[in-house]
Amino acid sequence: MLDVVTVFTYNAVINLSIMMVATVAWARNPHQKEITFWAIAAWFMVIGTICSSLTEHVPYNILGYIGGVIYVARTGLIRLGFKEFFGQPYSLWQAFNISFVVCIGLVLAEFLEDPTPVRIALIYLGSAINLALGMQDLWRGKSGERLPSGRLAAMVYAAYALTSLAIVPLPILYPIRFEGTTPISDWLTYTSMLLLVFNLLAFLMAMVLKLERSGEIQRQLAERDHLTGIVNRRIFLQQAARLAPQPGTAIAVLDLDHFKRINDTYGHRGGDDALVQFAQRTQLFLPPDAVFGRLGGEEFGICLPGRDRAFAWNTLNTVRLALSAEDICSGEQRFRLTLSCGLVVTQGPPRSLDAWMAMADAGLYAAKNEGRNRVVLQEPPQPQDEPSTPQMQLGQGDWDKAARLSA
Repeated sequence: MLDVVTVFTYNAVINLSIMMVATVAWARNPHQKEITFWAIAAWFMVIGTICSSLTEHVPYNILGYIGGVIYVARTGLIRLGFKEFFGQPYSLWQAFNISFVVCIGLVLAEFLEDPTPVRIALIYLGSAINLALGMQDLWRGKSGERLPSGRLAAMVYAAYALTSLAIVPLPILYPIRFEGTTPISDWLTYTSMLLLVFNLLAFLMAMVLKLERSGEIQRQLAERDHLTGIVNRRIFLQQAARLAPQPGTAIAVLDLDHFKRINDTYGHRGGDDALVQFAQRTQLFLPPDAVFGRLGGEEFGICLPGRDRAFAWNTLNTVRLALSAEDICSGEQRFRLTLSCGLVVTQGPPRSLDAWMAMADAGLYAAKNEGRNRVVLQEPPQPQDEPSTPQMQLGQGDWDKAARLSA
């Protein structure tokens, strides 16, 4: 059967491996504070376990102060790493406040007849508190972000905290015996192996979350327009192609009027600010299932699934009016912006997305030719035996008509 010192030595070797991995990760990303905190925690873990395995050379009660406080501080640093990772507010003191209280408890335990059981219990209790607080931070996560393994990591830390808490009464109920300076305890042997597993899982979950965050960033870069944050042309066309076969899907192509003049007058910063603020305002008026993407330059696309003509007219004109009614802010400069839009609602014989987009483009060109700052509905070609519906447009003076149609 393994003795306690051997188990502690194994812990030191395995924790040394974790420390090396964490140190390499920190060396490659020295500006990422969460990795810095986790690397320091790994170093603390190694120092603490080394202290625990040196009881043949240094009295156990002395190592209890050093190793115990370091062990508790390690869990506080792990917690601080997660706070930094999720962008939650924190102070450096939060990494050490629990270990500071534990240190005071270790000193006060000197007044007891046998302080060792209480000291050991305090170390496990301090670690359990830090781990429980870390679990809470993991569960809270980052607003608007849902990493696939976030909840799993929180459950791992909850189990880690509960295990540490369950160990708290053991040193009091079953005190550790000493042969010279070497501790002898069955429960300490088994719980140390169990906690080693949780240590491995804790650092593994941190690395998994980092990888998932990196993957999410890469996905965002591949799918989102870097300036406005809405979907890019490729994703818009993919999603619109999926929705276009459904009858009653509105497809619109929008173009910001005289955008070159804005760039020439206010510079590229003014143009960028106009694109960003247009995207932000537009999203306020779109339903949750709408697809809104940047097709390139100052051209945008909107797809409204399962919507009739009146709803589509109403929505796009609300966007048009809201854009033209409020200034675009770029530093100290202020200017107005308008848009032209071509709209088509899928109906009749099935057509490809390219065909529907071509009709929306035709409506956009008509809006430009009619004087801009308007929405033009482009009717799909009708079979020869059906009467055709004339092209309709909405401009400054047609807003009341659109409102009556949607009522």
